[in-house]
Amino acid sequence: MAKSLQQFIFFDLGGVVVDVESDRLMHQIAQLIGRSFEEVHATVYHEELLLPFELGQMTPERYHEGLRHRLGLPWNYEQFVGIWNGIFTENVEVTSLIQRLATRYQLMALSNTNTLHISHIRRTVPSLSVFKDWIASCEVGCRKPDRKIYELALQRAGVSADAAVYIDDRPELVEAGRRVGLTAIRFENGRQLERDLRSAGISI
Repeated sequence: MAKSLQQFIFFDLGGVVVDVESDRLMHQIAQLIGRSFEEVHATVYHEELLLPFELGQMTPERYHEGLRHRLGLPWNYEQFVGIWNGIFTENVEVTSLIQRLATRYQLMALSNTNTLHISHIRRTVPSLSVFKDWIASCEVGCRKPDRKIYELALQRAGVSADAAVYIDDRPELVEAGRRVGLTAIRFENGRQLERDLRSAGISI
């Protein structure tokens, strides 16, 4: 049987569609509270905090309270939200490519993220309105590299794995996509992505 024509493209968000300055946030917190970068980083990404937050099992308010309790963070909730969401910058090279792809293919977001970040990105990057759907870990209760989230994305797209391309910046998540049968591309920069998409049979 002939291989299906590529119909759908799944995009990771952070590190692909938007640049992420998370280290700057860690340094900002570390300087504010007088602790090391490593301690702040370990707390912000602690599995008892970030994991349930990204799986939709913890509200933003509870995540904020967890940071206040563990780090003595002085920001109130409104201050926290503004700074927490301030780490993103649109990758215009990629979003311009997305606009071109949207004239030929159906596109979808597929991201490990939390409710604050996903709502912020949707609100502040209007060019992503071309996405047919958004699969966010916090909304579906599973996260990459869990096979279930890739299978759910394919189910909601209504395509088989051999009819879809998946783009991510993290090698282990790219490999997880390949294990499901997706044509997976590791993102490095816009020019490389365009080249690799063409090699995968995508018309740009």
